[in-house]
Amino acid sequence: MIDIAICDDDIMLTSTLEKNLILLSEGKSLDINVDIFYDGETLLQHIKNGHIYDIIYLDIEMEHKNGIIAGHELRQLGSRALLIYVTSHESFAKEAFEVDAFRFLTKPIDPQKFELYFFAAVKKLLIKPLYFQYKFNREVYKTELDKILYFQSNKRITYIVSEFGTMQCYEKLNAIENFLKEKNILFYRIHQSFLVNPKYVKKYRYDMIELLDGTVFTISEKRRKSVNEVFCKIKGEELIEF
Repeated sequence: MIDIAICDDDIMLTSTLEKNLILLSEGKSLDINVDIFYDGETLLQHIKNGHIYDIIYLDIEMEHKNGIIAGHELRQLGSRALLIYVTSHESFAKEAFEVDAFRFLTKPIDPQKFELYFFAAVKKLLIKPLYFQYKFNREVYKTELDKILYFQSNKRITYIVSEFGTMQCYEKLNAIENFLKEKNILFYRIHQSFLVNPKYVKKYRYDMIELLDGTVFTISEKRRKSVNEVFCKIKGEELIEF
């Protein structure tokens, strides 16, 4: 079951989105549940009551609580839903990055993009977790790569900081970075001693990043260009040099 929320104060649009989601899911034999909300506060209260959504279609320009504010509060509640923002304007990219938006849909909604983004979200949800396997004191361990916030090297030890706590291994950070690149998994190498998972980045600036838990890292001057290249790859943008 894929749980989906649509949050938009346009009643006609929410009805259209719901019908399209049902048609698309029936065509692929997907089991979905769709809930509709007409303001961000009602959606947030439903999540506070324990409901978990996999995908949330969220309007940005709502009267009582706009989608950016609602997105921040969703993340503060621990929601890892894929946020697909629906907007009449394209000027919210920076704010949406801070809540890890998955995609944007511009009104009036292009049916082909709607279908493409829905199935991209479904594909992401159905991907099996990848594990990072490592050795420490002759024992072999593994942890979900998606749950790792960052790697930090300190002399001969590399610390693996994850949602489950901090582990240690003897792998060098360069070797870990090369391994991830070979698997086409993008991490930010912000410093000689740090390798950061983009999933947990709340804010990005040319010289710093802030994680969802409030941890702030400085990006070393020599790493800024490569970090920006990774950022552009993740967001699907072209990097223009001058």
